[in-house]
Amino acid sequence: MSGPEESFAAPFSVSTAVRRRLSMSGKPLTPAELEILRWASEGKTVWEMSRIRATSEAAVKFHLRNIYCKLNVTNRVQAMNEAARQGLC
Repeated sequence: MSGPEESFAAPFSVSTAVRRRLSMSGKPLTPAELEILRWASEGKTVWEMSRIRATSEAAVKFHLRNIYCKLNVTNRVQAMNEAARQGLC
């Protein structure tokens, strides 16, 4: 017979990425994210968007990741579809 401490399953850990995605889902997009979304909808690459905004490619990727989290999608095509569905662009 096992004791009470053995009957409970070990707690699971939630990755930082999952926690971040859950905390950002449903939040409104910032003006910078909306601008990135508009350029992405026109087919611009990360490099092109970074030149247009006079910022780094890493900054553009940061905004894209935030967009994906907030729209609860995993890629650019899904983001465009969800943004169109919500009337964002």
